[in-house]
Amino acid sequence: MTTLQMNENLWSIARDLASAIMNKITDVNEFDKVTAFMRQYHKADDALEKFNTLLQQLADSSDAPIQSGKTREYYKIIQDCCQKHLKDINNPDELLLILGWCRRLMRYYKVEPKRATEEQVPQKQKQTPKQPSMESAFLKPEVEKPKIKVGDRVNATILKKDGFKVTVQLDTDEKEELIFERPYYPGQVGATVKLKVQEVNEDAHITKVIP
Repeated sequence: MTTLQMNENLWSIARDLASAIMNKITDVNEFDKVTAFMRQYHKADDALEKFNTLLQQLADSSDAPIQSGKTREYYKIIQDCCQKHLKDINNPDELLLILGWCRRLMRYYKVEPKRATEEQVPQKQKQTPKQPSMESAFLKPEVEKPKIKVGDRVNATILKKDGFKVTVQLDTDEKEELIFERPYYPGQVGATVKLKVQEVNEDAHITKVIP
């Protein structure tokens, strides 16, 4: 069975739908109900009809779940936006995929509201180079480097020896320069040695090493 994947057209629809809704409301929870419904019924033969019926019932029915005085207004906005941006979607699986990513984008736009406006600008009007898009962040997550912890060993270069004090530069991204004390330490200035991490601060920078 082939797993349906997002493409540029589906991304564009999800982006526009999320932006349109978040420009008018900020309560993502109401949209979650629509997505949850579609997740349950997207395999039904009449999934699209069920979806449209749900939108209509939420917007019009007095039986719809009401959380606040604005809930009915929120449902109407969701209905209008879905009807506008999803009108060409005829595949229930594509619809579910769009709704799922729309939820994620809405939460992203809630904390980064300027991006909701920026992403509605037509592509031909956007300046280059483009800022990394939300979908790119999801599709190609940055690989986080493993953090150095107490007990690890790191390479270092000896910069200076002054009596019992030995100054070294660690072979890390931060290139920390540290001093440790060791009588008669055999390493020579310029040599590469391996040291044990004894302390790390809250920013994951090494603050103390020992031979």
